[in-house]
Amino acid sequence: MKKMLSMILAVAMLLSMASFAVAEEGNWKIAILTGTVSQGEEEFRAAEKAVATWGADHIITDTYPDNFMSEQETTVSKLVAFAADPDVKAIVMCQAVPGATPAVQKIREMGRDDILFIAGTPQEDPAVISAAADIVMYADEIAQGDSIMEKCADWGIEVFIHYSFPRHMAMELIVGRHQLLQENADALGIELVDVTAPDPTAEAGLSASQQFILEDVPQQMAKYEGKKVAFFTTNCGMQPSLQEAILTQPNAYYPQPCCPSPYHAFPATLGLELAVGGDDEAALKAIAAKLQEYDAVGRYSTWASPVAMTIIEIGVEYAKGYIDGAITDRNDGVKLAELLTAKIPGAKVANYTNAEGTTFNNYYTILLAPVDFADYLQ
Repeated sequence: MKKMLSMILAVAMLLSMASFAVAEEGNWKIAILTGTVSQGEEEFRAAEKAVATWGADHIITDTYPDNFMSEQETTVSKLVAFAADPDVKAIVMCQAVPGATPAVQKIREMGRDDILFIAGTPQEDPAVISAAADIVMYADEIAQGDSIMEKCADWGIEVFIHYSFPRHMAMELIVGRHQLLQENADALGIELVDVTAPDPTAEAGLSASQQFILEDVPQQMAKYEGKKVAFFTTNCGMQPSLQEAILTQPNAYYPQPCCPSPYHAFPATLGLELAVGGDDEAALKAIAAKLQEYDAVGRYSTWASPVAMTIIEIGVEYAKGYIDGAITDRNDGVKLAELLTAKIPGAKVANYTNAEGTTFNNYYTILLAPVDFADYLQ
């Protein structure tokens, strides 16, 4: 009788534990904060895709303000609001605009040390965001100083126009890329010209920045008449205007968007109905066909996969693994690299090392080779 009672109690305990585990499984949430469609459609769509994949019970989303530089408190409050929900076990933020670090600090002060924080495409210095976040992911901006100029060398570019503004040119990785662009330009005999554009987060807003690009590109082409001129801007919101302005200029070239991807402005520029984050190869073929109509196939390039979207997708997948216990480290570099390279074949994943030689073991950079759209013509 005692043996039977013991067995019944044991089974009851196992059932109780199983019920608790199921409850825990059912209660988890991952929060995603992105920009709006106007500032970062890819990230916004990636968050939508995560909801569709995992369900609205498990994925909650919000957006930070377009004018995030002057509304950092709003960004902080939205992240803190996520953490106020006890079911939220992880937060993925992409782009991790200013406000990310103070938000993490407030969240930790709330006693939410359990929340895993993943920062994608950060706009705070690597040392700052690395100390706050558990994992940081970014396209390898500095190495693009090589890959962009290699593409320009292939094209025979003579002048390289670099559009940016003081806020961006105070960011460590953008500065590092610019320095490498300058070094490579000097070595290749390419004239690099810095042009200051209006900051989209300033009072005049994004429309002023876009209008500046539309007006300045023809002026630059007139100034450098007869020369092959490549154009690059550090800002996402300026990409549609830059692509449009270059399209009908036979000697104007576009080596890549600031956040390289088949979906970064190309659909809007070319009037294509592409499912953002859908079939990447199909998207590249559609873009190539449209560029051919403008005799521009050999004047544009990008990366074969949308890195910003992948950062969110892999961030959520990693966070789910951590919540489940399949990933036991807050920062498992091997597992993260496996997830990234499985999603983006050929991607080079590395830890970021700054100019002083300091390596940040939770800051991961991702690099892909530029595409040749001629390879996607059918």
